Amino acid sequence: MYDKDAADYAVNFIQALCHTKGTWAGKPFELIDWQEQIIRDLFGTLKPNGYRQFNTAYVEIPKKMGKSELAAAVALLLTCGDGEERAEVYGCAADRQQATIVFDVAADMVRMCPALNKRVKILASQKRIIYTPTNSFYQVLSAEAYSKHGFNIHGVVFDELHTQPDRKLFDVMTKGSGDARMQPLYFLITTAGTDTNSICYETHQKAKDILEGRKIDPTFYPVIYGAAEDDDWTDPEVWKKANPSLGITVTIDKVQAACDSARQNPGEENAFRQLRLNQWVKQSIRWMQMEKRDACSFAVNPDELEGRVCYGGLDLSSTTDITDFVLVFPPRNMDTVLSDCSPQKQIYGGCHV
Repeated sequence: MYDKDAADYAVNFIQALCHTKGTWAGKPFELIDWQEQIIRDLFGTLKPNGYRQFNTAYVEIPKKMGKSELAAAVALLLTCGDGEERAEVYGCAADRQQATIVFDVAADMVRMCPALNKRVKILASQKRIIYTPTNSFYQVLSAEAYSKHGFNIHGVVFDELHTQPDRKLFDVMTKGSGDARMQPLYFLITTAGTDTNSICYETHQKAKDILEGRKIDPTFYPVIYGAAEDDDWTDPEVWKKANPSLGITVTIDKVQAACDSARQNPGEENAFRQLRLNQWVKQSIRWMQMEKRDACSFAVNPDELEGRVCYGGLDLSSTTDITDFVLVFPPRNMDTVLSDCSPQKQIYGGCHV
């Protein structure tokens, strides 16, 4: 059921905070429509026993949409405004430095809010915020946290989940660690990534399956903003669909400039798709446009190659380079082949057969 009072309380708590950076610094944190919808749904949707229905929120959205500020506000709400005694709220990321980004925003929000500032201790060196009335805390975890157990979690904020190198930390923080709490919340916020074998992609697929009706999980709240795979990545209307804060937290001319640069440099295209349009791509840097490569494809009959002279070439990679194996069959009559071959195939090697 939806409890408007509970939703209003969460929204009002966050909007009593202030922005901390740039031209927004010092101004009240007025939730953008998409942000407010998430907060209202998460904190206003309750089970019959009065506790929150959603325990996991997965929010996937492009960069510069206000992710860090929203994550920091949620961390403070869970720590200081949720009425939980000795609440343990943790900030997680691929490394301590990344997790510190949200912590620093949260700490500045506390300093700018008189009501919180007199009730909260900020231990900057330990990356810890303590809310003294309930002895609750928000703590940034080190990269080795996956090796520790015994957490009694009320909340977890995972920033940029797609950068997690494996699932160890995720499993430690989400699998049973909040069972002693009545309404733990795992707030996962990220942009799209490049590794389809990662815990982030696994969670992305679950969110997508729920959104499209293939799975049902009443405790999981999915939000995905992004361009479809077949959308025109150069179309401003696609940018607007993928970026709900466009024109507010980032101007369209910044996205236009990034797009123009990517159109001139194929190496930037995948980064633009991933970070600006929230599309899962196979690699962050693309050295060749795949549609141009695919245009050079042609049919080959293996039976016609039997008995022909053939040269094999193998290039192995160790980490991030390309692994490739090529079989080259020299033409029997070069002059005849080239006379019947288009210039494009000549350039890209499509006349080898």
